[in-house]
Amino acid sequence: MLRRTKQEVLKELPPKRRLVQEIDWDDSLYRDMMMSAMDKLALFTDTMTASERTLLEDQICQEERQATGCAKAPYVAAFVRTLLDGGEKVLLFAHHHKVMDIYKKEFKGYRPVFITGRETDSAKDAAAAAFMSGKTDLCIISLRSASGLNLQRATCVVFGELDWSPAVHSQAEDRAHRIGQEDSLLCYYLVSPKGSDQDMQQALGLKVSQFVALMGDKTPTQDEAWMQQTAARDHIRRLVERLAAEKKS
Repeated sequence: MLRRTKQEVLKELPPKRRLVQEIDWDDSLYRDMMMSAMDKLALFTDTMTASERTLLEDQICQEERQATGCAKAPYVAAFVRTLLDGGEKVLLFAHHHKVMDIYKKEFKGYRPVFITGRETDSAKDAAAAAFMSGKTDLCIISLRSASGLNLQRATCVVFGELDWSPAVHSQAEDRAHRIGQEDSLLCYYLVSPKGSDQDMQQALGLKVSQFVALMGDKTPTQDEAWMQQTAARDHIRRLVERLAAEKKS
């Protein structure tokens, strides 16, 4: 089957522009939230099965991702407020509910709407309609809850948290990069100097202060999807090894 990229099929769409921006974070909060994950490092044993080791690695990884997201969330919010005050219409993507809860407090005066795993289908539809009709200029969305949304009123996409999969980011960008988009879409990847972001940046090929072209702008084949999953597993393992080394030092 002949595969054509979105750029080939929809040449009238303005291009995406991606910028990786390093922001500050709350180191004290990160360390407090990481206490449980660091304790879990002592649970690894030579007698563990492969599945037991994988499960524990995933738990530690998720805890560090959440701690990283929360530690930088107030600074992500400050960045997004600057965009909103400048007249931009923003889609803000995150992953963890605790991060979303921080955003809810930080953006109280901006009347944000949310499309996450917590809302009903009707509530999600209402949130999308409110953004598209101009009742709010900020829509906050779970990274993996964006399928099928059409939010081309957005002028900026901001990633407050990262995913291991390049295709997830590209699909999230495409919620705004659709027919009806009148200008080039600027996509900001906000990263912290420490925490899980350093591992995820390496996995995604993101470098600070560079415009980037991610993989994932075309639907991956089955083999490519399998390779991405295998690569993510390798990066998760290295993330845990890094934490173990930090604990010893």
